[in-house]
Amino acid sequence: MNKSLPVLIVGAGPVGLSLATALARQGTAVQLFEAQPELPDEIRASTFHPATLEMLAEWGVVEPILANGQRVDRLLYWERQTRALIAAFDYQLIADDTPYPFRLQCPQHIATRVLKPLLEQSPCADVYMGHRYLGHTDFGTHVEAQFETAVGTQTVRGSYLCGADGARSSVRKQLQLGFEGMTYADRFLLVGTDLDLRPYFPHIGPVNYIFDPAEWVVVLHLPDLVRLVFRMRPDEDEREALAETAVRPRLAHFIGEKTNCRIHMTSVYSVHQRVADTFRVGRTVLLGDAAHINSPAGGMGMNSGIHDAHNLADKLSRVLNGEPETLLDQYSTERRAAARELIQAESHKNYQDWTAVDDTYRHQRNEQLRITAADPAQARAYLLRASMLAKRI
Repeated sequence: MNKSLPVLIVGAGPVGLSLATALARQGTAVQLFEAQPELPDEIRASTFHPATLEMLAEWGVVEPILANGQRVDRLLYWERQTRALIAAFDYQLIADDTPYPFRLQCPQHIATRVLKPLLEQSPCADVYMGHRYLGHTDFGTHVEAQFETAVGTQTVRGSYLCGADGARSSVRKQLQLGFEGMTYADRFLLVGTDLDLRPYFPHIGPVNYIFDPAEWVVVLHLPDLVRLVFRMRPDEDEREALAETAVRPRLAHFIGEKTNCRIHMTSVYSVHQRVADTFRVGRTVLLGDAAHINSPAGGMGMNSGIHDAHNLADKLSRVLNGEPETLLDQYSTERRAAARELIQAESHKNYQDWTAVDDTYRHQRNEQLRITAADPAQARAYLLRASMLAKRI
């Protein structure tokens, strides 16, 4: 085992930064490569669940993340047409289960800007921006990766290569792995605004799921704006939907009157459920969206990727310290099973609830939410699952 060579990580998103942080914390040399010259600033994932906060605490980086986020003390479920509150779940019910009995809303473009400088302080880590991954060769004893840079192509040697380069992963494509699954018919329209919703939903909370058979809405209150996610109609043109001339009528239809609120940003994204054939091929390992993607319903995408990093960092450091390489197969088996049987199943159920049209199903959904929220034991179990702490039930 050539422990003197660094672990190479492709992708400086929250997952790649988490893996690099975890490995460096254990004294493992890492080199992190990002294709873009600067960290991206678009608003994407923003939810950090309690289980993930525990991992960040283990790595010594949770406090600055907490300082840059909005703590969520309850989850609220509504009917859009009547503006009636269906159910509320109070995170205090899991206060004895975790040091972090809340959900944190901190957009990933802020979280990565917290993690990157902290990582760069480590003597075990180097971060290279503007390095686009071109390919790599696995020699059995080490890997050599090629990167396109501003000064030409560079070749870097490492002990292992970890692909955390997102859903369109170039690392996964080089491995020629299948990425089987499905793409939902629906698309999500994301709107960042300063719209004050309290006059329209007097008991609105920091996180709100607003059911509607035609156009459900998710409302998240972030530290500096309100993030609204709308279900788009299948026949809507994406460019037209993003235009302010379309967004303002949509907001007006949602609240029942015109508004002069500021619109800070808009974006559209498709929704997928896909899993790679395997997460490990020789000295190459996949994690995060490079390995699996799921519906964002419930905010488990980024979190599950960080959980990949937590699992992989432990096993990879043990392998580098002389334990069998089969630990990496174990990582692949465990995290692939989690992606298929836990994360995707939970997020798909959430998505079904959001998009329900059948009146009988919707009535049963609402009644079950009411019953669950009213019973402390059931509500605690519900929150533990939503917090990715289901093993503590």
